[in-house]
Amino acid sequence: MQHSPRSSILLPATLLALGGLLSACSVAPSAPTSPQADAIAWDSCDGLVSRVAAVYDVLGTPSPLEGWGHRMQCANVAVPLDYDDPDGRQLDIAVSRLEPEGRSEGMILTNPGGPGLEGRTMPALLAASGMGDLATDHTLVGIDIRGTGGSTSIDCDETLDVPLPEGVVDERVASEYSAAVAAANEACVAQDRAYFSQLTTANVARDMDRVRAAIGADQVDYLGVSWGTELGAAYLAEYPDRVLHMLLDSMVDLRHDAAATLDDLVAADVAFGTDDGGDAPDDVVIDGLASSDVYVAANITTRTALTCNAYTGATDPVAVWSAHLARSEAIGSDPQVRAQHPLSGGIAGTSACAGWPIQEHALDLSPGDAGDKLQIVAHASETVTPASWGSLAHTLLGGNLSIVDDSTHGSLATSDNAAEAVEYLRNGTPMS
Repeated sequence: MQHSPRSSILLPATLLALGGLLSACSVAPSAPTSPQADAIAWDSCDGLVSRVAAVYDVLGTPSPLEGWGHRMQCANVAVPLDYDDPDGRQLDIAVSRLEPEGRSEGMILTNPGGPGLEGRTMPALLAASGMGDLATDHTLVGIDIRGTGGSTSIDCDETLDVPLPEGVVDERVASEYSAAVAAANEACVAQDRAYFSQLTTANVARDMDRVRAAIGADQVDYLGVSWGTELGAAYLAEYPDRVLHMLLDSMVDLRHDAAATLDDLVAADVAFGTDDGGDAPDDVVIDGLASSDVYVAANITTRTALTCNAYTGATDPVAVWSAHLARSEAIGSDPQVRAQHPLSGGIAGTSACAGWPIQEHALDLSPGDAGDKLQIVAHASETVTPASWGSLAHTLLGGNLSIVDDSTHGSLATSDNAAEAVEYLRNGTPMS
């Protein structure tokens, strides 16, 4: 199955978008936590550095971890599969940290998006970006969320790789393809239904808080890109007092309504991008980065599960096809165009979540006012996460909204606004 490569990440050549938030109160910063407070067994990141280097050797480009390995440490944190059964089955969450050369003034947790992208490389990528000044006085923390990288994972990628039909997509072709996707989804989930039912944004946020506690930080800053903005929103909603500053770049659609999301994406493509059905630059981009620039480490199984466990209106092929035709007619787009999003199927008018056998888990995001604890950044004319989603998140969550006048998804860390972003994470100064 083809999955949209237009979701997120952060790297030297196209960087950073991050997750939402919610908080009703502002908390004064606590003193930096000393290394002695750590309840985690840090070790070298030599294994991670070697694996990433091997990938980049194949690509013929330097590893993004080159020159940073001596400042990085790695560890694992145990978390419950099911937080309603905290003493039951456990998962390992792989974590990295990049320490400043001098004294650390605080911890910045990060997420590159996807969903399904490995996160332990993100501290080095951030340190090498226009926001690299943060690495001089903060500890940058990367996390392979459950189901990715060095964390406990189940891989159904081959099962989910449904062959794509050729030619014109009509209702019969879409129906047959969707039936194959539904069978693949059922076969994947059947491997371990308990695991997949707990692969939710809310649980990833709880895992992140376990990492915070293990590291020994009472409060943290957070930087999230693309899907990482959703993770940030969930974390802030659940743990508002544990967040100092949260920066979310390229806000995803927190409504999690399949029809509304795809309506917005196709409209954005018509307005700012392309509706030619396949020649868009995104077809040669992996999560916001040129394939020659990025450590290709997305777990498609996790990407599918996190998306399908969140979205309503995505499992019924008949409803998805009908909505697709109505959207194409209303917006005036080519009905053969496939909306670029993780919930889109491999062909127009289908869903990657067809027949997904687990009930969706809605995020609990009550309206609030995060104040200066939250900074949302949107990009005026991008087509991956339209700026309207940033405005929607701002209405729901409060905080501050800055709309950058460009069209590049997740590009904050490499933009002219990078210095403002650093100032926000350091001091809470809202971006203009």
